[in-house]
Amino acid sequence: MHHPVWAEKAKTCFSCGSCNIVCPTCYCFDVQDDVDWSLDCGTRCRTWDGCLLKDFAVVAGNHNFRKNTADRYRHRFYRKGKYIPDKIGEVSCVGCGRCGMVCIPKIADPLTVYNTLGGN
Repeated sequence: MHHPVWAEKAKTCFSCGSCNIVCPTCYCFDVQDDVDWSLDCGTRCRTWDGCLLKDFAVVAGNHNFRKNTADRYRHRFYRKGKYIPDKIGEVSCVGCGRCGMVCIPKIADPLTVYNTLGGN
């Protein structure tokens, strides 16, 4: 979990979420409640979200449990290459390369990060 690659890559990450938005296997969402002024009715809306966006991990009390970029950056790769595989036995990256193509600082390519973690 504590590897220098997270801080190193996070230095150039814009937290723009582009890699999340183009990923065919990302499915994070946010739920927003829009309450009518009368407080008698309202709507609940589910919208796309991304784990690299700064406010993604903000919870009640305005607490952000992933406030620094390195934590969000690490979470993205752990989700694709550890959390989901541990749960279902399959890596969540399909290898399409979209994330790497849209990333301006060129730090989103999973192959590069996983090879760094593996010592290759």
